[in-house]
Amino acid sequence: MTNSSDILFNQPVIIEACEEFVQRDMLEVRGSFPGLLQDAPMSSTAVVNGLSQQLIYQLQLMMPDAFVSFDDLNVDLLDAAFPYVQTPAKEALQRAIQDRGQTMQVNSAYRTIAQQMLLYNDRFNNSNPVAPPGTSNHQTGLAIDIEDARGWESYLMQYGWHPLPGDPPHFDYIGDGTIDLRSNSILAFQQLWNQNNPDAKISEDGGFGPQTEDALNRSPAQGFAKAPWDDKPRTLRLAMPRMEGSDVIKLQEGLKKAGVVVGVDGEFGPATDTAVKEFQQKKGLKPDGIVALKTREQMA
Repeated sequence: MTNSSDILFNQPVIIEACEEFVQRDMLEVRGSFPGLLQDAPMSSTAVVNGLSQQLIYQLQLMMPDAFVSFDDLNVDLLDAAFPYVQTPAKEALQRAIQDRGQTMQVNSAYRTIAQQMLLYNDRFNNSNPVAPPGTSNHQTGLAIDIEDARGWESYLMQYGWHPLPGDPPHFDYIGDGTIDLRSNSILAFQQLWNQNNPDAKISEDGGFGPQTEDALNRSPAQGFAKAPWDDKPRTLRLAMPRMEGSDVIKLQEGLKKAGVVVGVDGEFGPATDTAVKEFQQKKGLKPDGIVALKTREQMA
């Protein structure tokens, strides 16, 4: 394992405009852009949610237990914020939140390279610096942007979360037992691209070169046809950002076939959550809205 201080501070750091990025992500954008990433509007990073979710799941398959969700903590999440950090960072975050005894408003945590590509493509339209995909602190799984940063600072610093000078909402976790996920974030994309483009493969080297940049820009914002959950299903539930993709469509179609009224839009929203609970109740399962193995078996 590498100490995260080596990851974050032994190389040049680009101070990104986190506050401006948050203002964009506060726009009410739901569902991915139906086209290529390079053509997606920079209205909110939510326009690449479909592709981002595939990238996150691919990374989790690559690194089980190293990269985890913290949405089970006492946090409120911005719509476009993916609540993922490395395991030691989550444990430290949990302690800080417990100590203060308040809900933490999280505006950003892990940012996929699809989201970073959107911001990077838009860098010429504003005067703020943007790190190339795969180089942002937000791709380490060791960064968060929060509200009330001053109020949280002493609690977070006690457990290894440190403010980034020049970027008021931003904190980075510095502690043992972490690794640099940035090259893995790129590798996850390269693997997905090659699985879906066997006749136009790119190098799986974890580096963000011209070949990878071109492929990322030409990737569908809604996600690839062959998704990482096709071989190993992910657990579906009501979450923020809302889960979307081919597996959600399959779930909704299965619910309809079972006689449960639900729309088939590929987004796991409140209506789908209600439909899942109705199905589970009919089948004698715990009606928790979580679609895992037992619920899937009843739908087969």
